[in-house]
Parts: sequence; C-alpha cells; structure tokens
Amino acid sequence: MIVDASVAADKQKSMTVKIGEWFFKSRDYTPIPLIILLLVYCRATALTATLGLFLITFGELFRVYSVAFIGTVSRTRSHSTGQKLITTGPFRYVRNPLYVGNFGITAGVALFGGVPWIFVATVALFALQYFYIVRFEEDLLLERFGEEYAEFLRTTPRWVPQHFPKLETIEWPDDFSHSLKSERRTLTTIFVLCLLLAIRGTLS
Repeated sequence: MIVDASVAADKQKSMTVKIGEWFFKSRDYTPIPLIILLLVYCRATALTATLGLFLITFGELFRVYSVAFIGTVSRTRSHSTGQKLITTGPFRYVRNPLYVGNFGITAGVALFGGVPWIFVATVALFALQYFYIVRFEEDLLLERFGEEYAEFLRTTPRWVPQHFPKLETIEWPDDFSHSLKSERRTLTTIFVLCLLLAIRGTLS
C-alpha cells in the first residue's frame, strides 16, 4: 500500500509538471480569449483606467527591476534556466518576482476595462496557470541546481515576502539598459491594449 501510494503521488506530480510545462510554453497565448472579451465588453471609466494604470505601472516596474537581475532567460520558451541560480535583488525576498510583476500587469489591464466578471475570470486564470507553471519550474530547477535550490525553496517564499528591505538596503543592478530592451515588447503590448481599451471605453 505504501508503494502504491508513492507511485500515485509520483504520477500526480508528473501530471502537474506536464500541465505546468504546457502552460509555460503557452503563457503568451492563454490570455488572448479574455483580451478579446475585454475589448468587446469594455466599460472603461476614468476611475477604472486610473486604478488599472496604477497596477500596470507597479507590475511593469517590478518586472524591469527583476529582469535586470535575471537577464534575458526570462524570455525563453525552452527549458533553459541559465547557468546559475539568481538569489539577489527581488529574488532575495520572493522566488517569483517576475510573475508578481505579471500579475500586476494582467490584473491592471483587466481592471482598466471596467468589467467585473472579466476581472475575476482573469485573476482566476492567472492563479490556475501560474500554480502549474511555478511547480514545473521548481521541478526543473531542483533537477538542475539540487541542494542549492532546495535551500532556496526552504528560505524564500513563492509570492509574498516575509519582510521588506529598508530603502538603504535595496540592491540595485549595474544598469537597466538590457532590462528595458528586453521589456520593449511587453511595453508595446501594454500601450496598445490600454489605447484600445481607452478608445473602446469612450464609445461604450
């Protein structure tokens, strides 16, 4: 019975990892249906636009800061995870700062559109998708970095920091040039989406 339970647990883990791998490779495309719905049903107002832009700005600034430490590996759709484990900058406080930034952007765009049920659906999809993606990545990183990553798992939370750094102790990268260059596509997408939602909101 113990052996059977162990086999079942391994199969469940394997399925979770496989689902996570699919979401990881498809993460640029899974939001498209919700974006279309948001453009169709958009009810953007000055208030929803302001609140949405606040979240979007937070999310993108946090992404730029995080990419400055992790580099261009954040853009990959392959299984490559880089040659070293990044534990500096925002990675010192949470294991997935890029995805924290993604949440701010995603929730901000949905909020901008002013449709409550689409906002709820967007947050739910994000939670489902990244539940699996994070577990896929953790399995991959454990295999690559072994005990070093296991210790990182034990000491660093996934999403919410156990404490926040004081302003004078915040780590800064040498420069943000490669980070900003890497984020050009994201910034362009955000600008186009917000412009379309603003136009759609004035017509509703």
